[in-house]
Amino acid sequence: MKHQKGFSLIELMIVVAVIGILAAVAYPAYQDYVIRAKRGEAMNALADVRLKQEKWRANNTTFATAAELGYPSDSVDGNYLVTILAVPAPDSSSFYATADPYHSDPDCDVFAVGRDGPIETLNSVDYAEKDTCWER
Repeated sequence: MKHQKGFSLIELMIVVAVIGILAAVAYPAYQDYVIRAKRGEAMNALADVRLKQEKWRANNTTFATAAELGYPSDSVDGNYLVTILAVPAPDSSSFYATADPYHSDPDCDVFAVGRDGPIETLNSVDYAEKDTCWER
């Protein structure tokens, strides 16, 4: 009796089917992970804006304008455009900034922040929700 070497066609097809099923499950999870990582970049960029604004305010009587802080600019990895929405008036006690994505994020499009933290609605414009988009 001869000893068979190698794999049969059925064994090979089973392996291909298992790999296909694993890929079908893993790829959407990977895409979700990448989008959440990019959201973290927006949160970090806006936290940087808040920190710079508070440092500016500690040395001045108002918050800084976009030009004084060097905005608009891209976030660290270049996935978001960070801008300061309104130039504060001389008596202003707050500021607003947004992070607008260059990529598609169906759940959380634009992140917004003010002096007191994340903003969901400002001037009838809806921004990323605190409960779903700002989670870590």
